[in-house]
Amino acid sequence: MSGRSYDGPAIDGSVQYISEAPYWQGDGETVDVVDDSELGEERTENVPMPDGGAERPDVDGQSTWADWEGSA
Repeated sequence: MSGRSYDGPAIDGSVQYISEAPYWQGDGETVDVVDDSELGEERTENVPMPDGGAERPDVDGQSTWADWEGSA
């Protein structure tokens, strides 16, 4: 039978209600995450393809990307 143990400071099992959060008390900070700088470039190299990129057979009961194309 396995047991659980903890070695360290006492665990605080209390909660902080949303109304007690610093933001709602006027002590919080709002951070602007919008960045208008130029976008970079993404690229990958030497990424292996599963099964060498071979197509997998269409199996009854399995949904494929082709089944969903054009359905909006």
